[in-house]
Amino acid sequence: MTLLSRHRRYMGAMIAGIFALLLLSNLIPDPLGRFTWRSALRPELGYGHMISVAFNNVGEFIQDNFGFRASLPVLRRELRAELASPDTRPIYSGRTGQLFWGRENSPEQSAGAFVRVPGVRRFAEMIGEMNAILTAQGAKLVVALPPNAQSVDLEGLPEWHDRLAYPTTEYDLMLGAMKALGVTAVDLRAELRKTPYPRYLLTDTHWNYRSSVAAFNAAVTAAGHPEWALDLSRAIGAQRTVPSGDLLRTMRMPPQIQDHNFVLHVPLRKFALDPRLPHHNVFRPFASTVFPYSGGGPRVLVMGDSFSALVWPRLFMNSNVSEVGWMHASRQVLGSCDFNFDNLLRFKPDIVIYARGERFFTCAPHAWPRNLPRPDAALKAKVAAAVPALP
Repeated sequence: MTLLSRHRRYMGAMIAGIFALLLLSNLIPDPLGRFTWRSALRPELGYGHMISVAFNNVGEFIQDNFGFRASLPVLRRELRAELASPDTRPIYSGRTGQLFWGRENSPEQSAGAFVRVPGVRRFAEMIGEMNAILTAQGAKLVVALPPNAQSVDLEGLPEWHDRLAYPTTEYDLMLGAMKALGVTAVDLRAELRKTPYPRYLLTDTHWNYRSSVAAFNAAVTAAGHPEWALDLSRAIGAQRTVPSGDLLRTMRMPPQIQDHNFVLHVPLRKFALDPRLPHHNVFRPFASTVFPYSGGGPRVLVMGDSFSALVWPRLFMNSNVSEVGWMHASRQVLGSCDFNFDNLLRFKPDIVIYARGERFFTCAPHAWPRNLPRPDAALKAKVAAAVPALP
């Protein structure tokens, strides 16, 4: 049997070295790894919760921070840039350098180029059913949907967006339906446009603290309690440097790139898990929580998402509420209209603020809250008239 030729021996050694490097990379910390947990460890929920979150997410932690899984996408991006063939990415920048999310049809939805009339109708039917039941129990329902950044930071959008001129958006149809059904709703797009730019984080899909407080003020005012609103000049401080947002993390940008957010002069508040609001979202950090207050007034429930979690329930400082509950408006992180309505009835709120983000508020054809009655023919007809089919 002849020996391998010299060049084949070298090639074999090189391939063996590559495989050895790949195996060792699983033990070598990635230089671009962030070494943070995707699911935040929240000490206020106790050590048991922290251990459970860490155990359930250890695989993702290793995946994010070992094996050069953070470095290789960056290397690929830089190589393609050198070859004048840049990556296609779900993110685009505006004229001020602000980043915008491009998936889930966000740009088209905000511009009115993408309108799901059946989804808006189904959402309106859901809210109509909820409102009828809650009103009969003496509770008030307020709809306050956090808008996409593209719906608010108009001066930060790219120039090509100025040429989009569609007359009606899903948000517009939703507001029209709420008015026809007699449901209190607030246009947070208009409310936030009254505040100075920027209203959203420059590297994140979420709003900054100033916009969060401004939106909260609009929601509680619509609920009939303007006295609960916070003074922005006292609640919001100067801007400070914060870690880069989810948009840059999606692009695998180096962790030293940072963003800016306002200082929130609102104290942290203890909260607890409560059997009246069982956890139902597949993402464990979106646990349903209850914040106790010392007042003997109404009980408030916020049905939201990452726009309101851990912030809005802390802002009832000027109120006489007895407690504030928070629950995710969906069982899925990117879902909608699939919560358990019995959770609301069990909590017995006096005020419900429905605050699912604009990007996810429409209802899919199969989605409907558990234990919420289906709409009758009269409600369907009323919604169909309020949300007409577009030409």
